[in-house]
Amino acid sequence: MKILYVHGSSKIEGIINALRRLKIEHEVYPVRILDTFTNELEADKLATYSRQNGITHLMSIHLIDTLAAVVQKAGINYIALIWDAPYHKVFTAYGRMDHCWYSVFDRIEAQSFVDAKIPHVLYQPLAVDDDQIREWDRQAGAFREYREEICFVASLYDNNFYDEFCNNLPQNLQDYFVGLFENAAFRWDGVNRISGTVSNELVAYIRAVTPGFQMVNFFDIPDSVYFENGYVTRKIANIERICVLNLLAEKYSVTLYTTSKTAEHRLDNVKIMPPICSEQDLHHVFQTSKINLNISLKGIEGGTPQRIMDILGAGGFALTNYCAETADLFEEDKEIVMFRTPEELLDKVDYYLQHDRERETIARNGHAKVMQYYTYTKKIKKLLAWAGGEEIQE
Repeated sequence: MKILYVHGSSKIEGIINALRRLKIEHEVYPVRILDTFTNELEADKLATYSRQNGITHLMSIHLIDTLAAVVQKAGINYIALIWDAPYHKVFTAYGRMDHCWYSVFDRIEAQSFVDAKIPHVLYQPLAVDDDQIREWDRQAGAFREYREEICFVASLYDNNFYDEFCNNLPQNLQDYFVGLFENAAFRWDGVNRISGTVSNELVAYIRAVTPGFQMVNFFDIPDSVYFENGYVTRKIANIERICVLNLLAEKYSVTLYTTSKTAEHRLDNVKIMPPICSEQDLHHVFQTSKINLNISLKGIEGGTPQRIMDILGAGGFALTNYCAETADLFEEDKEIVMFRTPEELLDKVDYYLQHDRERETIARNGHAKVMQYYTYTKKIKKLLAWAGGEEIQE
């Protein structure tokens, strides 16, 4: 096995570090491939390079069409690690190719891929770079001084497609979606209240009666599903995150690190900070915040987001909305704390800000679990044994 790792829009060094630790023969392609669609010239170039250099597998974060074209031309395999959910790009001709193998972190979505006859699907939780974490901790030393009470590192989804294209909806449709948002938002009990709320006929009606509405669905999925996942879930995330942050800021010190452009106009008494530029800085922020908040996008139905893994990897305390998969990975109230309603969120924030020892014990336990079970080395070892048919030694 010889892997050519190609950076796309996401650049995650932990995977390359894991390949190195596992002594897997690999190269890192010097050019990032950011094309949304197939770049045939680049594909030809990469196919020739792969044949000349004995490459057996390409690897990247997410499915990159150009790489899928490469494996078709070169007769090799392609391993794509899926970091987002829901992820529609596998529902294309390239995505369904027998040469493509997928690691999927959302177990409900993984099952949906299997049900759709995607050839090679492996459910795997997301991971952290344990060696890098230990080095950062060594550099920082043992002393920890808290800088924030409540910290949230996230987008507000203020540039969501619903706001961009649906402001001109007729009043009857606006009323329908307001009711949908009210029914689905702020209920974090693991029940999917979005799937099936939009029909293909409703999307066609929106297209017909709404000036400026645009929705281009390139995937082999119904327009209704694309609208629910691309428009509805992001608008609900926008509503939830703004309301929760404002609610918490009425009583507590809250800091938001974000790329969102409208945060200062939508949030009151929240300290707004620019996005964090490095993984080490992110690690430090999670370490030095008493409570690290997670509010998942509703489209992540059965997966634990990278944010939670990074918080726990840093030894931070994670307070997250309930997810059954997360409850399976981490023991609730022992390694992580969850909420199902805004009332429960407020109660747990109040309790854990007043009980430092319990909060720090839970953070240590969550950290130990991540470092033992959810590392890139373990993830890549299992992935390559599955996709490459080889026993990998650590």
